Amino acid sequence: MKEQKSDLEFVGWRESVSLPAFKLLELKAKIDTGAKTSALHAEEIEYITEKGKKYVRFLFESESGKKKYIKSHFLEEREIKSSTGQKTIRPVVKTKIKMGNNEFEIEITLINRDLMGFKMLIGREALNGRFLINPARSYLLKK
Repeated sequence: MKEQKSDLEFVGWRESVSLPAFKLLELKAKIDTGAKTSALHAEEIEYITEKGKKYVRFLFESESGKKKYIKSHFLEEREIKSSTGQKTIRPVVKTKIKMGNNEFEIEITLINRDLMGFKMLIGREALNGRFLINPARSYLLKK
């Protein structure tokens, strides 16, 4: 099979990303083609309605232990099957992500990722048509 040329940028199996609207900068994220949707670590998830609009509020704890509450428009709940095969109902939010010089909107499910090695997971929907993946490398995107 002949390899095709592409204008798409390469990402490694892990990258540094930012979620500007959440004021989360330089998060270490795992690139996961096995996951359809991206996921972000969230604790104390609660649903809020203000002026007829639905929001989700959650606690995010960084790798350094710094905690902050984040509020975002609530999109929907979605059933997600984890890598272990367990199904959970998760809230979904939409926000902009910055990966290298690229900034675009993605959907993110909220779930407690304390037992995982990364606070954020980037799934196929966020990567499709934007990046090629080199699983042998890390942090290929320029900040």
